[in-house]
Amino acid sequence: MSPKKSRPQKKACDVCYRRKREATKEAAEQRIDRLERTLTRTETTDEQNVPSSGEPVALVSPEANSPRISRRPCSSNGESTASARSTSPAACVQASTTPSGHPTSDRSRKDTTLVNQLGPNWFFNGIPISSEGGHQWISSRTDQPAEWIELSIPINTSPPLSKLPPYSLQEACELPDKDSTRKILNFFFRSSPRLMFPVLDEVLFESTIETAYAPSDKAAYSPSQIAARSCVFSALSIASHLDMSGQMPVSLDADTCADKAHYLLTHITGDGSLETLQTAIMLQLRYAFHAHWQGAALLHSITCRIVCSLQGHTCQPSKSSGVQSAYLEPEREREKSHVRLLFWLCYMLDKDISLRTGNPPLLIDEYCDLTPPNNHLDSYTYVSTQDRLFENDDDRSGNSTLGSTAHLPGDIYLCHLKEKVYRLLLSARALKDNDNQLVLNIRQLDNEVEHWRLSIPINFRPALFVSQNSASNISDEDIPHTIRRIALQLEYHHLMTVIHTTVRRCTAEASDGTRDLHDVVHSSFDISLMASRSTLWCLRYLIGTIADQAFRLITFYSIPAALSLFLNIVIHPIDPQVQLDLELLMSAANSIRSIPMSTLTGNEIDLIHHIGDFAVRLVWLGSCAVMKAKRQKEKQG
Repeated sequence: MSPKKSRPQKKACDVCYRRKREATKEAAEQRIDRLERTLTRTETTDEQNVPSSGEPVALVSPEANSPRISRRPCSSNGESTASARSTSPAACVQASTTPSGHPTSDRSRKDTTLVNQLGPNWFFNGIPISSEGGHQWISSRTDQPAEWIELSIPINTSPPLSKLPPYSLQEACELPDKDSTRKILNFFFRSSPRLMFPVLDEVLFESTIETAYAPSDKAAYSPSQIAARSCVFSALSIASHLDMSGQMPVSLDADTCADKAHYLLTHITGDGSLETLQTAIMLQLRYAFHAHWQGAALLHSITCRIVCSLQGHTCQPSKSSGVQSAYLEPEREREKSHVRLLFWLCYMLDKDISLRTGNPPLLIDEYCDLTPPNNHLDSYTYVSTQDRLFENDDDRSGNSTLGSTAHLPGDIYLCHLKEKVYRLLLSARALKDNDNQLVLNIRQLDNEVEHWRLSIPINFRPALFVSQNSASNISDEDIPHTIRRIALQLEYHHLMTVIHTTVRRCTAEASDGTRDLHDVVHSSFDISLMASRSTLWCLRYLIGTIADQAFRLITFYSIPAALSLFLNIVIHPIDPQVQLDLELLMSAANSIRSIPMSTLTGNEIDLIHHIGDFAVRLVWLGSCAVMKAKRQKEKQG
């Protein structure tokens, strides 16, 4: 079948073309000159700061135990340092370059791990960008050594199983005092973030707390006690992370709590209890919040195994009325409902991990009962007032309407589409498709995503694209409403980026082939670029609106969007839009690195700065490509 029939589906692309900002040749040259002056000032500043020995200035301190003071909040009111909050473009570039103007290659900090977070959908003319051939291609376009083409990010978060702190079992089982734990968790259960990630049921978790704090023989903890204590530690960690008000009544080190939970989990990996499932999911979410998708994948097999052994993939909670319900134990029925909700969390993570890592999904649609919760659409109606309702909710039994409403972090139907995206574009079978079939699959998926978009209630429906003006032209909304709406917007743009960047897997012959195929391929290029620009504009808006509460969304969505724009800059360095994209990347880097950090942990602060550095690195390499193209054009007259 010829791809010609799919041409009418280019609605998003048509809108992109109509709204695309045109730049004159003179304006483009002015932007190039401005970037060149910025880089020149950076190199001059770096050279003035070179030690007398001639050794380069290290980007990070080599001492593993040396605190990075400039990346911690330092004022009493929670404000971050001035240098972190008001970074200029030149300062951003300086932070990512050596005295010679090249990005530093010294990333061997003892407390960080280089993690490839690019995903499996990044190609140029069929060459994977993360491969040696991809690095050589970028090197040839930027005139920089291939060893500088490092597109991974240092991760400083809960370590892999083999690198956990050397706790003894007794040390790892030492809990905070019970009153502090209750204060933190009571505050958490009364807050709206708990509804976004409903890993814990307040009533069921009460028995977990009692088991964890029950008197025990410290020389021989039972598996149930270890599971309960691990679950409490992971709950404290996730509660601190999802504290969106900055008013947690008791302060705890969330990183240490996560490490202890992870250590205890290694002692009960064969346990199939609800407590172990909740522990693994919360640690998995923590990895995902830190964009450490390989770490999330390590725990994913555990969560999928346990949730299926508990029949979460098949069980449907009984209706609250009828003869049968009269004979059911309320706690048992509540546990069944909760396990089913945990299945949906596992299912959603399953699709995200597949798209981020290239690993096949484990919870396949054909083997799971995918009947959605009866009230799963209620979040679109109550979410805007949930904070006020929680403030007035004095019901501590956990039986309130809000407490029992399933509010999943994403959209169930979009998750179905994510599995189809993996199957049609990224699976082993899809990699064998020819260019025509690949393009047809992309067109089909684009149409299905558009059908999903139109099915979303109008107040939450993602826009086809977001610009600087539309991102800031938002009516007065409650924060939960804003986060829910923008999160769906980011999900939509991310999936469009994944789908349409995959077209770069087509060979050069496809891009230069028949007009029909050529038009469709370049239509996908433009759609992916507009989705990436929209993502960065949304993130800038969120940072300006909810500040550090945007951490999870920044780590989820910023890297793919930045990389999509970077690849287009390297491919088309003399396109007038390129200069606008370089400025957008630099502006996004500044916004990310300037967020308040009073509620972030040390690991999270480091990650925010690493993401900002990554964006600056892309700006630097993109500028190199622009300057090389400019020199070549001048030589040609």
